[in-house]
Amino acid sequence: MREYSRKVIPAEDTEEEKYRKMHLPDYQEKVSEKPFLFLTLDLPAAPLYRDVQLQNIIPQVPLSTLLEKFDGKTEKEYRTYNDNIMKRYELLKLPEFLIISYKRFQKNQWFVEKNPTIVNFPIANVDLYECLAEDVRAEQKYTTYDLVANVVHEGTFETGNYRIQIVHQGSGKWFELEDLHVKDMLPQMIVLAE
Repeated sequence: MREYSRKVIPAEDTEEEKYRKMHLPDYQEKVSEKPFLFLTLDLPAAPLYRDVQLQNIIPQVPLSTLLEKFDGKTEKEYRTYNDNIMKRYELLKLPEFLIISYKRFQKNQWFVEKNPTIVNFPIANVDLYECLAEDVRAEQKYTTYDLVANVVHEGTFETGNYRIQIVHQGSGKWFELEDLHVKDMLPQMIVLAE
């Protein structure tokens, strides 16, 4: 993938300092190419309030919205102890198998919170053409992916457990595995889990 990064000029700087820093090498956009093993997608923040029935509102977001992180245009601010850095990404080559991970756990001052956002994703034909850099799009033969497995986490950060949903390639049937328990499932149920 190709990563574009630049330091953010502090808002409290005077106009003169801002103008001077704009021309410093530290505040110019840097481009680097990095290999990746999986794509980490950031979930939107969970709601702070309950709805009128006093139920927690569980937000939903389409996978295509989360993949905009890799379109080469969408910038996101990352904070370090000293600086704020704006970054944007675009993919240069798509692997045969793609692993996507959601950033579901966030640490705040007191504890680790789990974001319950449901990601709506298609089981077949997830197209990553828009995530490819324009200069490499013609070289990429295939840009679509079909889901072959889904890992689900239930519970809290400390006491949660995992189960896997996987498709049998020969029959096209979906199964859910948890420890030694195996049961068949409908593909429509996959997108309902966290």
